[in-house]
Amino acid sequence: MKHFVLTLIMTSLFVVNLIAQSDNITYRYFFKVDSTYIIVDDGKDSWFTIEFNADTLFQDENNRIIYNNKKLLQINVIPFSEILPNQKKPITIPKALQAYKKWELDYQQKVIKTKLKSGEEFYYRDDKPFLIWWQKNPPETNNNGSDLNEKEYDIETGTFIDVKTLNVTHMLCLNFSIYGKKNVALTIPVFEDENLNDEIEKLKIVANSLRIYGGNIDMDVLFDIKKSQEKYILQDSLNFLELEIPNWLNVIKPPYHNTFSATFPERHEVVNAMIIKWEYKSDSLSFNDFVNRSKIKHEDRPNYRLIENNESILKYFYTSENGWFHQENVYIKGDNIYCFINFTATKNTYDYNIHRFEDIIKKIKLK
Repeated sequence: MKHFVLTLIMTSLFVVNLIAQSDNITYRYFFKVDSTYIIVDDGKDSWFTIEFNADTLFQDENNRIIYNNKKLLQINVIPFSEILPNQKKPITIPKALQAYKKWELDYQQKVIKTKLKSGEEFYYRDDKPFLIWWQKNPPETNNNGSDLNEKEYDIETGTFIDVKTLNVTHMLCLNFSIYGKKNVALTIPVFEDENLNDEIEKLKIVANSLRIYGGNIDMDVLFDIKKSQEKYILQDSLNFLELEIPNWLNVIKPPYHNTFSATFPERHEVVNAMIIKWEYKSDSLSFNDFVNRSKIKHEDRPNYRLIENNESILKYFYTSENGWFHQENVYIKGDNIYCFINFTATKNTYDYNIHRFEDIIKKIKLK
């Protein structure tokens, strides 16, 4: 896949890379917290983060990602429709990941005109499959695994210095699916002084760090959460609303003023979402007025039921017409502020995250 670099901005804390990829703009960010780099892909329909443990990580003048001063990290996001253009019937995610492996291996073997030995293993996190696979470099191509293996970048001087030449014995790849539509592949070299199994275990740690957001990531909030040693607290401008954000919640950019948007841990390639909207109490806006602003009466929605009703809270459950989406609307009354909270899931993911949503409702504090 051809990548065309539009711009590169580097600071001591942030690296931002904008790449034209399959007619979309890919926004990729990097920042460091302690010994870990948070890598953010905020491109359209990507919206994920991973964490990568390294002493150093930067982009060189050719916009290649280099870590630990000598190793090349490649990150490619490719639609499954490009990997399997003639696929007519649905296939499982593990089969789709293996299709990427074959697609990539076929290309490499065609380029070097040599059959490559390879291996693979599946790693699962909460039922999400990750394919870790590797190809063994033939002896005659060992020295071509990385054109940085005879030089090491000295970050202090900004130059490359001579180091001992190391052969690349394997190319190692971690790939996974996002939203069931795209394959993400992270590829690294394994040098002759490294152990393949050790490098595989490191990629499993990377897999464990994956967070899929389902929408544009709120970079300011992410940076504050990662850099701060304290819990992130959502507050409105008048300090009438307060919510301690749990570590598992993914904060995305809100669509409107006086709103907060977030998503829940991914399940079965689906990301559940919630939105909080608030308005301030006034002589012209009662709590009943606030509730009744809904365009469609709750009673007219499929599978409607009232879950809770008291002086300060109303809670409704309903589904979409086809029963695929399950939703809850919650209205909370404070002394000075009213809140509306919507939770949307699919019928197959509702049970997985509803207890998390209920925990959030309990933690909302209104004045």
